[in-house]
This record gives sequence, C-alpha cells and structure tokens, in this order.
Amino acid sequence: MASRDWIEIESFEAIDDIGQFDQPDIPRVEAILAGSPEREWQQFFAVRAHALEQSHPGLRMEILADRLGFHTRVATLEETCRLVNDAVQGTNHDYAAQKAAEEKRIADRDQEVRDLIARVKSFNADWPPEDPTE
Repeated sequence: MASRDWIEIESFEAIDDIGQFDQPDIPRVEAILAGSPEREWQQFFAVRAHALEQSHPGLRMEILADRLGFHTRVATLEETCRLVNDAVQGTNHDYAAQKAAEEKRIADRDQEVRDLIARVKSFNADWPPEDPTE
C-alpha cells in the first residue's frame, strides 16, 4: 500500500508551551506520523478515536497534517502513547480491509462486464432469432 494508506508513528514529541498565554490544563504531546494520511484514512481514524475518547475521558486526539496531537499527564504517558498507537494501527487495518473490499467489488463488477460482453457477442451471432412459425 502507498505510504498515505498505511500510517506509522515515527516518534512522540512533548509540546513546550511554557510561558504561553493560553496553556491547556493537561500538557500536549504530538505523535509524528510517517506522512500525512489521506482524508479517507482520517475519517476511519475519527471513528476509532471517538470510541477511544469515550472510553478514556479527557483524551482528545486530532490530526494536523503529519502530526496527531493529544493531551496526557506524565503519569499516563506510556499508556496513552500505546493507546494512540493502537488506534493508528487499528485504523490501518480497518482502512486496508475497506480498500480491499472496494477493490474486490470493482474486480467483480469488471468481470461481470466482461461476461456480459461475451454473452452479447454470442447473442448477436445468433441474431435475429429464427421465427418458430416458419
């Protein structure tokens, strides 16, 4: 698959917002992604992220280009990073399965068109049909 179809986390980066005027209560971390994901991939991720956010109150994730931002405390950093990675990997699998299903649907339809073309050629070879009353 293309790199925009299968996303990996290269590293994590704590955002230094010390001294900034509008600091969030919980520090921000960004996962550095290996490339910017496609819009479709991001839609699959949004569904998975929403479910994860529901089961982990306070966790909010957002993708901006090639970064996935979220907030976490030092005490839960490793667990949260693993959860974020699991969400990315799960999205990769969901997206790959959807793409494979779509490719199969297209291939099946293309085969049906080829079969139809062959059937029409055969049909035309015997056209017009003989009149049974003659």
